[in-house]
Amino acid sequence: MADLRILQNSFSAGELSPALWARTDMAKYRSGLKMALNVVLHPHGGVSNRAGMEFLGEVALSEKPTRMIPFIFNSDQAYILEFGHYSIRFYRDGGLILKHGVPYQISSPYNSSQLFDIIEAQEADVMFLAHEEHAPQKLSRYADDHWVMETVNFGTKIESPKGITATATRDSYALRQERSHKPFETRTSYFYKVSAISEESGESLPSYAATCYNDLITESAENKVTWNAVSGARAYHIYKCQSTSGSFGYIARVEGALEFIDRNVTPDFSDGPRQMQTLFQGVGTYPRLVAFIEQRLAFAASVNEPQTVWMSRTANYENFDICHPLKADDAIVFRIKSAQANEIRALISRKGVLILTSGAEWLVDGGMNSDAITPSSLRVVNQGYRGCSRVRPLMIGNAVLFSQNRGGVIRDLSFDFGEDGFTDKDLTILARHLFEGREIRSWAFSQSPSSIVWVVLEDGSLLSLTYMKEHDIWGWTRHETDGHFEDVAVIGEGREDAVYCIVRRRIGEQEKRYIERFCTRYFTTVEDAFFVDSGLSYEGEAIDRVFVPHLKGKQLVALVDGNVVRGLVADRLTGEVMLPVAGIKIHIGLPYEAVIQTLDLDLGQIPGLGTVQGRMLAISKVVLRVEKTRGIWIGSSFGLKDKSKLIEYKQRSTEAWNEAIQAYSGDIEITPHWNWSCGGNLVVKQFDPLPMTILAVMGDVAIGR
Repeated sequence: MADLRILQNSFSAGELSPALWARTDMAKYRSGLKMALNVVLHPHGGVSNRAGMEFLGEVALSEKPTRMIPFIFNSDQAYILEFGHYSIRFYRDGGLILKHGVPYQISSPYNSSQLFDIIEAQEADVMFLAHEEHAPQKLSRYADDHWVMETVNFGTKIESPKGITATATRDSYALRQERSHKPFETRTSYFYKVSAISEESGESLPSYAATCYNDLITESAENKVTWNAVSGARAYHIYKCQSTSGSFGYIARVEGALEFIDRNVTPDFSDGPRQMQTLFQGVGTYPRLVAFIEQRLAFAASVNEPQTVWMSRTANYENFDICHPLKADDAIVFRIKSAQANEIRALISRKGVLILTSGAEWLVDGGMNSDAITPSSLRVVNQGYRGCSRVRPLMIGNAVLFSQNRGGVIRDLSFDFGEDGFTDKDLTILARHLFEGREIRSWAFSQSPSSIVWVVLEDGSLLSLTYMKEHDIWGWTRHETDGHFEDVAVIGEGREDAVYCIVRRRIGEQEKRYIERFCTRYFTTVEDAFFVDSGLSYEGEAIDRVFVPHLKGKQLVALVDGNVVRGLVADRLTGEVMLPVAGIKIHIGLPYEAVIQTLDLDLGQIPGLGTVQGRMLAISKVVLRVEKTRGIWIGSSFGLKDKSKLIEYKQRSTEAWNEAIQAYSGDIEITPHWNWSCGGNLVVKQFDPLPMTILAVMGDVAIGR
């Protein structure tokens, strides 16, 4: 029979697990791949080789693990914080911040073994950090080269008034003596406390109690309360207790004075003075988690109380005081009570507080009578029993992505109005082979340009998940480099999100840890394309040698004025590289290959033949629809291990003979080496530091027995 034309115009399902290679009935089989190495998936369906990584610098202490934490003040001011062994350094816009010509660095309380257990929560210029072996810390930014790390000092920041006195200025007993020769005793004890009020810190703790003896029911009897001024106070609150009640109640607010005359003001016992709670006083009591929830700073999960949550006063993050009786804006303490004593692993602000534990998911809200969580209005409702690992979840749109406690599974959790609760979906079910026997070490989400989750695994590999929940798009690819990925972080820079990685590379006899950043894939001419790892760029006067001292002894590749130069080696002592031709724009670094391999062809039920599954197939002609692509190789699955089985697509269009060949967009046609195979897989490879984007694969297929 005549050859059949095949078409695959989407690759958004990514690399599928071998367990699914027979599931031709699945919709995602049509957009899946057998292999997707060093490529990224686009939500619209295309697939591109990943960008190269720019070398930014070596970490402060290469022999120790290092972690990156983003610090994002706004869309224009974002930093990568390099947490090392008891130290922090700072990156902005791809550069290490210097002070007096040397890297700016401050001390931190965390050693290298603790870095990946730090949880942070940021509000403007202040970041709070939690770790179960340390008291909560606060990192404050004052300038690019002025940061301060300190232990959080919980409580009100304004002092309590001192020098308080209470005097019966008109004594009821003396008044009765004036009016009667036989006065009777009706006096009682009155106790007074005073608190200071500031705009910045709110209300202080109350002063000690001052006492006087009087009967204010008697006409004209009064007590005078005085106190010393408090720096920063704009007003004072007065509280009174009579010996018969035992509780203090609010009686007055005083502004512009340091005394108050009590003429039998009735206390409001629903409004009492503040009471201090003593929190986090030693190892075992320090919280492991921190988050901002409904204008409160929340901590959770100490070693001694793994199911407890502590929430600050509303909009007063470092104050965990309460009143008696409790007020709506008081600090909150509650415990997740369940059949299993599972540790709290994450606090997430979603329709209240979404709490993920090692064995279940819970929603905490204000109950039926209030949307806000208060000390007297709090409801805990179970949402499921999956369990969360210690890896911090990601918030993407209205979904929460979390790593399941066991099994290397990533789930997306979102509110389902039909179910009136949170439901989840397994995002690794189609690529289970990428996670077998592996655990997630670190991950980060890059929203622009392609909505990608970057995942670093414990074995040093890097995965990417293109994820758009609203379009049911989720597909995995994997990435390799000459080294091991150890961390990933994302901040916004310019028009895109910048993806930073820590990569451990072997240079000579030493292990080096480098901070590198994925370059943009946006380029106008091929001379600007950056597709090398741990790379450096040069632009200026024509030169024929460059220095890459961080890659001494490594085999390198370069793009010199848009032309590929292979077979380069950096000098083992100096890192010098001699180029065979001088250039004015040079990108040089470690090479890597990008590969896609299609799944076994499925043409449905062909009349008279049935399915082509299990039949010998041969592809006689291939047409690729590409965008901004140059230098790809195409062939059958035999080309995965044997380059001679692949054919290079060589192009030359309108450029002059001495100009670089520009990237091409359109259809390219190749007649591959005729190889019969069971499956009819097609392989596309990019060996060179050049761009590749495949939008569709078409071909003519011959069907054998």
